[in-house]
Amino acid sequence: MSLGPGRQVCWYVRYRILRCRNTPLAVCVYCGRAFCRDHGRFLPNEATVCNHPDCARRLAEIEEFKAYKLEAEARNLGGTCGHPACPAEVWGQCSRCRRLFCEDHLSEVYEVYYQLGRRQRRYYSVCPYCRRFYKT
Repeated sequence: MSLGPGRQVCWYVRYRILRCRNTPLAVCVYCGRAFCRDHGRFLPNEATVCNHPDCARRLAEIEEFKAYKLEAEARNLGGTCGHPACPAEVWGQCSRCRRLFCEDHLSEVYEVYYQLGRRQRRYYSVCPYCRRFYKT
């Protein structure tokens, strides 16, 4: 793996003056910073993530989302809504996580896009968990 020019030391800086002098072993998949063994994580799927707070937060969000999808899928296999503690039958599918929910736990959001110079709206059905990723 080639780290390229200018990436000969680890990105980690402490107190704005103390810099890690270790040789970098990998590059973060989120921010592109080079890091050493002490300042990053090597995941089982060969992805590498540095210990920067923004990148660690992204990784935690992805792990939380995977756990949510597994729980919703387990409830869907029983024929019930994917929302916790909801015994209702399934009504529709979330456009983002692709799990099944009842009518009360699906809401409509839209995304604005431009086609041939005109502003258009694309509508989606999303669950309460996925709704936080949309502005509308």
